Amino acid sequence: MVNVFQFQNDKIAAENLVTYDVRNAPFQLYGFYKPEERGVFKRIPLDVAEKTSKNVRLLCTNTAGGRLRFKTDSSYIAVGAIYPHMEFPSPCSTALASAGAYSFDLYADGKFCRVLWPKDIVQNGSINNFVIQNGQYEGSYDFGEKKLREVTLNFPSFVDISDVYIGLKEGSVIEKSSDYVNEKPVVFYGSSITHGACASRPGNIYENILSRRMNFDYLNLGFSGSAKAEDAMIDYICTLDMSVFVFDYDHNSRTPEFLANTHYPSLEKFRKAQPDTPIIMLSRPNQSCGKEEAEERVRIIEKSYQKLLAKGDKNVHFINGQDIFYSHDSEMMTVDDTHPTDLGFYCMAEAIQKVLKLYI
Repeated sequence: MVNVFQFQNDKIAAENLVTYDVRNAPFQLYGFYKPEERGVFKRIPLDVAEKTSKNVRLLCTNTAGGRLRFKTDSSYIAVGAIYPHMEFPSPCSTALASAGAYSFDLYADGKFCRVLWPKDIVQNGSINNFVIQNGQYEGSYDFGEKKLREVTLNFPSFVDISDVYIGLKEGSVIEKSSDYVNEKPVVFYGSSITHGACASRPGNIYENILSRRMNFDYLNLGFSGSAKAEDAMIDYICTLDMSVFVFDYDHNSRTPEFLANTHYPSLEKFRKAQPDTPIIMLSRPNQSCGKEEAEERVRIIEKSYQKLLAKGDKNVHFINGQDIFYSHDSEMMTVDDTHPTDLGFYCMAEAIQKVLKLYI
């Protein structure tokens, strides 16, 4: 219990709250590198990010894929967060999608409860443009009754956060959450789509859909515009103790030639370091580069898959993103011809789950 964070909202303050720092037990944080360390949360070590690229260094502290889990019988929950910098809208998404990129969303017993918006984003029904330094965020949800629940708070995808606090009614039970089914996380590496753009809220990115359905832990290594299979990043991924590796960086390969020169060599390096870890490789679930080039990229990735199969690899899988793109009305699958709508993320989750269920 701490008294560092002071909830300012009158309704929240009136609820006789006890305030907890989520870095302390029994709260459990997932999706971060050493979340117990003070300062902004991060997804990879800073030295790895710096060796990779300037952009990855900037993006590695975005809280994409971060989750907080715990149990409580409190009838009311308040969420407070400190963010050192917030700029809105996000340059990689539409204004409305950006609002989702900067919000938390709350689930109880696997069911969606509410989006918790930073109050500065939406006022009087309109979306604002702003830059905030050292801001404080707070939101709340009234469950309506005292009952033991398993709570999951999904972190925003495109903002840096240094501290998170939970307020619960005085006298409430608070316990450790149930364990995920996997001891080792699934690792997703890829572009802004993996990162979470342009889901309307964080619970709708494809990794969170899958994690919720299948009850597994994962690490989001999506770096918007900046996943280029750099040696420093692939070398780091090779060291991670994981249950499955999902390889999805097609979008950030600036040309088919770049993709061809990096895709199989990266997988070959990974397979040498981790001979038995299952690999799922995807091509882009859109045709933003044009139909002809999209199909060329499919052939390049499928060639990597066939090479591994020819070597006797039995734990490698290929998902054709064009099949995902056309699984429903393609005009409804993206926001901007590139980034998925919520329907697009749902369809990605459907396709990936068919393979993941072999291992999770």
